[in-house]
Amino acid sequence: MLTAPGDRGTAPPPRREPSEGHGSRSSVRSPSSVRGPRLCNLLIIAFLIVVALPIAALAFWGSRSSFRLEMESVPERHLLIARNLAAAMGRYGEDIKAAFGVAVDGNGLAAPAPALVDLLTSLDFLHVCILDPDGLPETGLKGLDGRSHPPGAPVLARLRDLVAANPGQVAISAVYHDDDGRPVFYLVRALPNGRMGLGVVSTAYLVSLQRSVMFGDKGYAMIVDGKGHVIAHPLPQWVATGRDLSGEPLVAAILKGQTGVGSFHSTAYGTDMVAGYAAVPSVGWGVLVSQPITELREHSDEVRTLAVMIAASSFIGVLCLTWMFALSLTRPLRQVAAIAEAVLAGNDEVSVPRFRGLVPQEIRRLGAAFNQMLAGLRRTAAETRQALHQAEMSSQAKTQFLANMSHELRTPLNEVIGSIELMRLTDLTQPQRRYLDSALASSKALLRVVDDILDLSKIETGKLELEMAPFHLPTLVHDVRLLLADQARAKGLTLAAVVPDSLNIVVLGDSHRLLQILSNLVGNAVKFTASGSVTIRVALEQELGSGLRLRFEVSDTGIGIAAGQQATIFEAFAQSDNSMTRRYGGTGLGLSIARQLCHMMDGDIGVRSEPGLGSTFWFTVYVQRSTALPPEVQAIAAEPGPEHSSPAAPVSGPTIAAPAPSSPPPAVSTPAGRAFQSALRQLGLSAPSILLVEDNPANMRVTVALLETLGCTVSTATDGLQAVAAYRSRRFDLVLMDCQMPEMDGYEATRAMRQLEHLTGRRTPIIAVTAHAMPGSREASLAAGMDDQLTKPLTLSALTDMLLAHLVPAETERSAER
Repeated sequence: MLTAPGDRGTAPPPRREPSEGHGSRSSVRSPSSVRGPRLCNLLIIAFLIVVALPIAALAFWGSRSSFRLEMESVPERHLLIARNLAAAMGRYGEDIKAAFGVAVDGNGLAAPAPALVDLLTSLDFLHVCILDPDGLPETGLKGLDGRSHPPGAPVLARLRDLVAANPGQVAISAVYHDDDGRPVFYLVRALPNGRMGLGVVSTAYLVSLQRSVMFGDKGYAMIVDGKGHVIAHPLPQWVATGRDLSGEPLVAAILKGQTGVGSFHSTAYGTDMVAGYAAVPSVGWGVLVSQPITELREHSDEVRTLAVMIAASSFIGVLCLTWMFALSLTRPLRQVAAIAEAVLAGNDEVSVPRFRGLVPQEIRRLGAAFNQMLAGLRRTAAETRQALHQAEMSSQAKTQFLANMSHELRTPLNEVIGSIELMRLTDLTQPQRRYLDSALASSKALLRVVDDILDLSKIETGKLELEMAPFHLPTLVHDVRLLLADQARAKGLTLAAVVPDSLNIVVLGDSHRLLQILSNLVGNAVKFTASGSVTIRVALEQELGSGLRLRFEVSDTGIGIAAGQQATIFEAFAQSDNSMTRRYGGTGLGLSIARQLCHMMDGDIGVRSEPGLGSTFWFTVYVQRSTALPPEVQAIAAEPGPEHSSPAAPVSGPTIAAPAPSSPPPAVSTPAGRAFQSALRQLGLSAPSILLVEDNPANMRVTVALLETLGCTVSTATDGLQAVAAYRSRRFDLVLMDCQMPEMDGYEATRAMRQLEHLTGRRTPIIAVTAHAMPGSREASLAAGMDDQLTKPLTLSALTDMLLAHLVPAETERSAER
């Protein structure tokens, strides 16, 4: 397309007009002025990357793999050598044990055969003898090396312990140093009558084995005895001192009889080593064959140097070939770009020429397709502009029609509803009143639908504005709860609200729209819940200076919503299931309006739900803290009352007129009534205003009669919701509160009433009336904020005493008694 319909609202200028064509160039950036890398350069870079990266990766992999292969193969090779040395040491150990056994058994030392002497000498025996029980030489081969080698007393004691640990066997000791400082080890064996065979063997053979193994510059083999002392090592001082290496991890593994490979840090050469190690269990020795890791790395460095040289030469060759290929490939593409610039400049009669020479087939097809595209765009440009104009006009007409129809429907509906309400005030028969009630309910339901449509049209046209005014947050929640209490009660549902004490505040916001969102969610929860409960929760999500982001949640135990349908329920005219409209009713506008209102209040809305387990709808809004009191609270606070009245508490509920007071109290005829009236006259009072909250009709009639007998003016409420509403609408001298009631019990109603004291500064005595006389009931009442408790059944005397205790000051009582 030559123009983007979604980007311009007017048609493009006609072709072939230089002045308008110039205007087009001024509004659209010319391709020739666009900055960026050239295709030729990109192709060169791409080819270099495609070829150079594999070469570099190959060079890097070669060096890395060379070192890795070295690290994998060398330990195994060292382990093989260590095992071979261990096998040789094991055979040597068996040989010296066998030769020693032949020498000390029988009369081998008494008349030694020359062959035996030669054998012992070839096995590096320095001395062989038999010691008596006192450790003195009894028989021996004198000076196999020309000298005698008797062990000292400490060594002899350890040798006897070794004999005791290996009864009847030839045992080999750890390495010791003889009088000449040479490292030797002893062979011992127990003989009859407490005697002991003793052989002294030098470490010459083991040293020769160690010296036969060398790797590179610093690779070596090391042999240790059964205690981790060095027998053979490249460093002579370690051999001379028999250095103890039992603390080294690999040597410790050898002492445990293990065989394997590992690495360690060599203190002898100050570098990390890789080694294979093996134990010789038959004699207790061990061998470790190691080589510095640095030597292995040097081998891999040689491979890397060679790989880099190969990569560099390959890179230079590829660079030259790529340069030639890129120039040949981009030449026809530059021609296509020039034609595109001409079209953008207003010359839409141009076309891409036919390519000749070694031009790739894909570029030839690109030129042909570009020419076809130009021809098609010339035909459809005008049609597209016309369709765009018609769509915009249709959308505006639809929106205006929807707004007009909503207003036109709402006006006669208001008249219908008003006429029905006026007619209900006339004298009617019972069937007529039922018909009017049904018509009124249907009219209000239709009005709610029309209001939703009007709100939606206002939002779409941008004409809906928020009104900012202070309101009491708990009161708003209670308004919603009271609004839907009858509907919930009719279905047997529990409608609860949870507002933390920290949110017993006045905020600045659009309470009407917030009430609309919350009542819509609660209404849906009640509609889609057959049994169980609906709960409203309010929480502070974030505090931003004087601003608050509040989170509201409405949870139910209803039918729930499938995960695949949750994303569509907030769209206009949408429900989670088409059958919902027939089964539960509704237009599907409520949640859409709620979402858009939340967005207008800088918030959001969402849902968590599982089918059959209920749903939790949540939304957030942004409000401001306010120090001003809402109008209804100002009216309550400004209302005059008796001088002795105490301040009352806040609640969260709408202002509902209290039930009309009962008829004027009858003449006082009882002593209790006369005493009560006398005390009241001393205060200048005649008829205290009492709010009686009682859900049992019989108990209410009896209590009202008792209070009227005492001369009180009585207003009644049948549950906690009505009680809170009545308390907000007027002032009372005292409240008698039943504790067990539906919807909102007496404890919750009392807490709601006590909340208002933070705003109005007055407090009213609240007396609990309960049939529970169990221990702890009074404490529960006081903890909820009540002042005292009366236990059913009520008597006139007990009721009088309670009223006097909380309506008449103590000073007046004492004065009356005197």
